[in-house]
Amino acid sequence: MSRSFREGIEAQPENLRAGAALAGEALVELDLAPLRKGTIVFSGIGASWHALLPAVRALRAAGRRAYAVPAHELCAGTQLADACVLVSQSGASAEVLGALERLDGVPVYGVSARADGSLARRVGNWLPLGPLQDTDVSTLSYTATLQTLGLLCDAILGRDGSESWAALPELARLTLERHDAAAAELAPRLAAVSAVDAIGSGAAAASARETALLAREALRLPAHGEETRQYLHGELECVDEGFGCIVFGGGRELELADTLASFGATVCLVGPQPAASAAVSSFELPQVAEPAAPILQILPVQLLVLHTAAALGLPVQALRRAQQDTKVSGDR
Repeated sequence: MSRSFREGIEAQPENLRAGAALAGEALVELDLAPLRKGTIVFSGIGASWHALLPAVRALRAAGRRAYAVPAHELCAGTQLADACVLVSQSGASAEVLGALERLDGVPVYGVSARADGSLARRVGNWLPLGPLQDTDVSTLSYTATLQTLGLLCDAILGRDGSESWAALPELARLTLERHDAAAAELAPRLAAVSAVDAIGSGAAAASARETALLAREALRLPAHGEETRQYLHGELECVDEGFGCIVFGGGRELELADTLASFGATVCLVGPQPAASAAVSSFELPQVAEPAAPILQILPVQLLVLHTAAALGLPVQALRRAQQDTKVSGDR
């Protein structure tokens, strides 16, 4: 039996701490030479797809050719990479395993939660997530995936980020503790909206997309996640009263949050500084390196989803409309 959504949220600091140790041990044993040259393609689907973005950005910032390619495009058989990293939190995503079958001759590294899952068994190079069982709507495995991919990037680049990653579980605990009451206070207002937009730039675009997925899966609301500059080019045109908007970041996002509130939307800002307008609810976060930032960003959103679901009388549980062809039989 899976743990409750609340239990999963609260277990993330422990899972991050244990997961970092497991991933660190695995990285010592892996031959990463194929990832230290040429072009790297990352691929996944669902929440795993969202979690790829910070790693891709980190490698590009260091001068590496790194790209995110949807699993169904890798299934087309095109030779796109010198090495691939396939991510499936369950280890059973049919599209990811289908892509793996088409990557003959390409070094492939797998990232998943289960050593006995299909992905881990089929790749020669496997990295684990945290040891704790996930919730039906992903919490622990999403943040653990972000962490494992961040550690992998550091290892590829020969960069020692151990001190920063070691501090992350305690920062996660403090973030959850600090923002639980504020999330509960905002929840009745979010429960009254009819649609949710989530917006962020840089690595925070991953948080925007994961937020939209959480809103659809747990709150059963139409929701969309978008990168900030794309959103400014017309997508905000429909925002009005009855919209909920969750904005990640600082800079242009500060102005955007105020603008969306002026349209009548229920708005919250998640980032390193609070909004200027009292009409915007703020979840202020500590400054961390960009690859780790989405881990902290998603925590207040998970709390907000938890409390909003309770306000709506919705149980956060297994998906009602799960499609049987998305997972490999026997690994569901």
